[in-house]
Amino acid sequence: MDYFVNQYIMSQNSSVEHAEFARVKLFKQFDQPAKIVTRDFDPLLHATIKKFGIDDDQVVNMFDFFAKTTDYQGDPVSFDDLRISEDYQFTTGNNSRTFSDGGHLVGEVTFAPATVAKVQRVDYYDAAGNLSLREQYDIRGYKSEEEYFGQDGQIHYQALYRPDQTKYLERFYVQSTENTPINSLNRLIGYQGRDRFFDSIDDLFAFFLDELNTATPGRQKNTFIADRPAMANSPVMGMQTKARKLLWLPINHIDDGVDPVNGMISGVYSQPLSGPGLKQIDGIVVMTAIQKHDLEKRLNTKTPIYQVSGGIAPDVAKVPMNNRVNHQIIHVGRLGWDKQIDQVLQVFKQIHSQVSDATLKLYGYGDGADVEKFKQQVTDLKLDEPGLVSFEGYRPDIDNVYDQAQLYLDCARIDGQPLADVEALGHGVPVLAYDYNYGPRELIEDGKNGKLIKLNDVATMASEAVKLLKSKRKLQDASDQAYELSARSSAEAVWKQWESVK
Repeated sequence: MDYFVNQYIMSQNSSVEHAEFARVKLFKQFDQPAKIVTRDFDPLLHATIKKFGIDDDQVVNMFDFFAKTTDYQGDPVSFDDLRISEDYQFTTGNNSRTFSDGGHLVGEVTFAPATVAKVQRVDYYDAAGNLSLREQYDIRGYKSEEEYFGQDGQIHYQALYRPDQTKYLERFYVQSTENTPINSLNRLIGYQGRDRFFDSIDDLFAFFLDELNTATPGRQKNTFIADRPAMANSPVMGMQTKARKLLWLPINHIDDGVDPVNGMISGVYSQPLSGPGLKQIDGIVVMTAIQKHDLEKRLNTKTPIYQVSGGIAPDVAKVPMNNRVNHQIIHVGRLGWDKQIDQVLQVFKQIHSQVSDATLKLYGYGDGADVEKFKQQVTDLKLDEPGLVSFEGYRPDIDNVYDQAQLYLDCARIDGQPLADVEALGHGVPVLAYDYNYGPRELIEDGKNGKLIKLNDVATMASEAVKLLKSKRKLQDASDQAYELSARSSAEAVWKQWESVK
């Protein structure tokens, strides 16, 4: 079994999760058992994964494992199932309902997203209006957690429950000097006939990985891959039971602008890529050949370094440029400053001045304050005409988005591999990208399926975009070659890379 170790799966995910989604689907396609491993408690997990085409048996969560609910099936709890006394006064609403006793708010029921009155949690308040108790309900139909709060509004105790309402875990909290809760003790109740105590969730997670390994048939052949660096590296490296342990690098191993061979290693990798750290792992997996070369030169280690693409080009029907939205430009991914969305907007400003019907759609999420600054920039650049530039938000499935686009802009300055570039090219969308480490140089054949641009050269990127958009022949030719050259990132090609690892 191959386990891909992460912290969570959210309703909005980063490239780490999207690479995992593609990976478990790839492993399933080639009949290799694999699961994503998550640490955090999440009562909505088994509904969330469905949005990304992931099945229950492709994910194992730590809390599910200890609750013995990894394969539990059930229906969500409805409001009526709570059997709250009809003596209270109720409000109505699509997202929540409150119930009160005269002027005293007794509780509030919050409904799970994208459901009709299916319970996610119930909050209870004391006479002074303080939150005292929160009950969390698993989307599969049972109360899975209770959280107790003090008068300061901070949590001090959690209890975790199985569907039969037996308690399997307790978590205790103390207050920090900043009056924030610190998890100080975790009690795993009656596990294999004994209570076990852990100082932190990280300690509990490390224990869980060994227990998961032990519980898996044929565990001598199990592989654990640490995907999310800040959370997964140490627990995987510290496993006590026998398993193959690999380190996946979803990002650059050095900070922005630093020499990749001689510069200081990024903080999250300083320990794993040190001499002692390398002795705790059986291999390193990076997404590009160039990063593999840089690390081999830098580390000079006997620990093998493998190259496996994180992005997998989709196997889709070709869509001619004439059947797409004329002059529609897109960008997909996290809307952050390292992705230089401000420069994407500057490039589009220059494009629009020469191609008047060009439009730009930005898909993804970002920090709220950052996104507001980008929206203000749209106004400042006088691009706020309706429909000209739109922030479309995050979407789990955007195949149709790629199939409608004619050009993709990538103005990032650093990455491990831009997964959206792989997806765009796989859908026949030519990509203009800055020539940064790592990724674009191995995806784009300059002048064929797109163009590589010197970092931060806004004017050249805009002029190259205009050349393509103004020539239907050049645009169609670039699209044809994008489809053709994406065979290098096909499922079959990426699986061969994984076979070299295995």
